[in-house]
Amino acid sequence: MKIILIGFMGSGKSSVTAALSRLLNLPMLEMDDLVYRKTNTKTMHEVFNKGGELLLRETEIAIAKEYALADNIVVSTGAGVVLNKIVLDYLKQQNGKIFCLNASFEVLADRLAGDASRPLFKDVMQAKSLYELRQPLYLGYADEVVNVWKKSVEEIAHEILQSHTGSA
Repeated sequence: MKIILIGFMGSGKSSVTAALSRLLNLPMLEMDDLVYRKTNTKTMHEVFNKGGELLLRETEIAIAKEYALADNIVVSTGAGVVLNKIVLDYLKQQNGKIFCLNASFEVLADRLAGDASRPLFKDVMQAKSLYELRQPLYLGYADEVVNVWKKSVEEIAHEILQSHTGSA
C-alpha cells in the first residue's frame, strides 16, 4: 500500500500524512523534509535562495526516484510536485494511489494568513495564480479527490482509508 497526497499549500498534506501513518502503522515520507536534508537547508525560503525553483524540482525528482519502489508508505508531496509529472510517475510505482486534498483558494488563503514560511504565498495574487494553474493538475493526477473544507484531519484520514481499502 502506497498512499500519495497532493494538494495546494495549506490543504493539510503533512497533517493527514502523519494521521494516516499512525492509523496504518506505516512510515511516512515528508518530501519537503527530505528536500531540506538533501539541499542542506532548513526552510523552503532557504531552498529558493540557494538554487531557486530548479533546485527544488530536481531534488523532488531525485527523492521520487529513490522511493519509486517503496511499498507500505504514506507520502506527503510538496505543493508544486504536479508541475513535474515524472515525480508522480515514480511515486505511483508499486501500486501507489494519489489522493488530492482539495479546498477553495479562499479557504487555503485563510489557513495560510501570516505564515512567513511559504515563499510562494507572499503575494496573494501570485498565490491565487499558482492555485489556478495547479488546480487542474491536482484534479487530473488524482485517483481520488477529498474535499477537506470543514473536516478534521482524522475525518480526512478515515475518508482516504475507506476509499483506499473499502473499509473505515
